[in-house]
Amino acid sequence: PGCDNAYVKYAIVHGDDWTHLDGPEDGISQITRKNSGDPEQKLVWNFPVEVTYKSTNAFGWPQLVLSVFEIDAFGRDVVRGYGCIHLPVAHGQFTRKVPLFKPLSATIVQQIASFFSGRPAEFSNPKFPAMGEGREVTRVQS
Repeated sequence: PGCDNAYVKYAIVHGDDWTHLDGPEDGISQITRKNSGDPEQKLVWNFPVEVTYKSTNAFGWPQLVLSVFEIDAFGRDVVRGYGCIHLPVAHGQFTRKVPLFKPLSATIVQQIASFFSGRPAEFSNPKFPAMGEGREVTRVQS
């Protein structure tokens, strides 16, 4: 909500025991626009994620990491949120809703600079939401 001209970059993160067999492990969606001026209208992306893995161990189950970006009035790509969800356990067609969150600036000075520049805080590694290390000290807003 509250954004338009948005697109998704995705990446798949998996444990060391998993082997990638087929399909792209990352990609980008089309740009979606709202049909009306309703700020509560949902943004919908219809893009397939067709990837195959094999493993002898369920540890490190593959996760789909999403980074949602909006193209602002100046043509800049501005991050609007991150999300992460485990891939389904069976093949087939699935519809998933992924809750999004975004990192908060660490200091008040960074928050003010972010406000005036129009560039919110973002993760330096887009796969960070799927990792456990370091997340306990990360401040986010959903």
